[in-house]
Amino acid sequence: MTERFTMSIKNTFAKGLLRQYQSSWKMLRNAIENVPDEKWHDGSEDWYFSLSAYHIVETMEFYMNDDPDVMNWGSRAGFDWDNVKDKQKDVLPKISKKLVMTYLDEMEKRFTQTINSMTTEKIESKDGFHWFDSIFEKLLYLLRHNMHHNGELSRTLRDWGCKRSKWV
Repeated sequence: MTERFTMSIKNTFAKGLLRQYQSSWKMLRNAIENVPDEKWHDGSEDWYFSLSAYHIVETMEFYMNDDPDVMNWGSRAGFDWDNVKDKQKDVLPKISKKLVMTYLDEMEKRFTQTINSMTTEKIESKDGFHWFDSIFEKLLYLLRHNMHHNGELSRTLRDWGCKRSKWV
């Protein structure tokens, strides 16, 4: 009886998390597709559309790790945050829509494989992200983070008079 109950909970966690993440990924893809190329790098007050989209995907990679110290921030786009002096010159030209979409495809596949292979014990355990009580909490935090930035992208599209992301 306990084994069936445990498996049901595991499947509920995995399926529910995966469905919600899939929706957030669809919304991100939609935002990237809807922003005109000439506005891709636009923004204000040190916020840029392209960098925010990249940041969503990069933090997915970060939080899918078991150890926060292994991440090389910016490396996927070919820059090192420690050496960035001017985001507009050093970072933005390296972040293309294609790069972000390809990166998202890879992180989506990795996330899906990770979630589908997690046991109840694993999702309830802690890892090197000591400020979270469990991997489940870490994944919920990441989902909230993604949706916060998806909201920024959608609002920016509306402010610019562009087609907005659809709620999925």
